[in-house]
Amino acid sequence: MTNIPSKYNREFLLKSHDKSSSHKSEILNGKLCGCFYCEQTFSPQEILEWIEEPNGGETAICPKCGIDSVLSSEFPISDKEFLDEMNKYWF
Repeated sequence: MTNIPSKYNREFLLKSHDKSSSHKSEILNGKLCGCFYCEQTFSPQEILEWIEEPNGGETAICPKCGIDSVLSSEFPISDKEFLDEMNKYWF
């Protein structure tokens, strides 16, 4: 991550990333999802593909870009700055 000032601290970005996999129930129980790769938001019902993880969990594939970087509305996904900071940190 660059030294550009950010609204969200590193610890929060790391914890958020931890919740970007094996999260099917959290995703489906929310009203909105956000992808930190393409930085788009969408309804959980738009998700058509899930990755089965070795731990038995399922990870959403973004219906907009096809990347497994989806977060639930448990996070500030409506804040474009959050998705942008996640993108810059992880990609």
